[in-house]
Amino acid sequence: MKHYDVVVQLGSQVMWSPAGYQLPLHTTMRTEAAALLLMDHNADKLIVAGGSNFGVRYDEQRILPKADFSFAALANANFMMRSEAEVIKDFLVKQYGISSARILTECMSATTAENAQFAQIILARRPAFTGNERIGVLTLLYHMEKAWPTWRSILGQSVEPVFAESVLAEKDHSWIEKICEYYSTPKGGKQYDVDIIRHVLTTGGDFAERMGW
Repeated sequence: MKHYDVVVQLGSQVMWSPAGYQLPLHTTMRTEAAALLLMDHNADKLIVAGGSNFGVRYDEQRILPKADFSFAALANANFMMRSEAEVIKDFLVKQYGISSARILTECMSATTAENAQFAQIILARRPAFTGNERIGVLTLLYHMEKAWPTWRSILGQSVEPVFAESVLAEKDHSWIEKICEYYSTPKGGKQYDVDIIRHVLTTGGDFAERMGW
């Protein structure tokens, strides 16, 4: 596993019930991968991206059939709910014991492009960052396919993809079959070849190389 000065965990759905905030499986996978990178010192710092998207991308329990970024929807969005980044940071601090001083939250973005745009602004801050950091972008395979062209176009050669599946499988082999089961149904509107995913995870292969990036 490579070492990164900063990893950016891309935003994803959080849920709420009277029992409190929860993370659905896809967000849990990204968050546990981020925790492992931090705990094993494969990453020095983490930026968690993601604003309050209740009423825009999802409600308390489900992703909406279609995201609504109209002015009216944004004006009436429930910003009393906590942002994705804040909820995820709480899980990292309280459940994984990560120091809060290692996790910076970006709480404004609602899309993958905005994740990258706001991260670019944050990474330009001095002296918090030097401008010479090795930066990893952390998300799941199906999301990376859509996110990576945007991130590369905005941040250029300074960023590298970090696949949550690879992190989880390398740190704990029991994740391999869980990940394969997860991909047994379409993700992001695409059915992935589970045998290829299993092979890459079992052999320690590189998803980016497999996809020709």
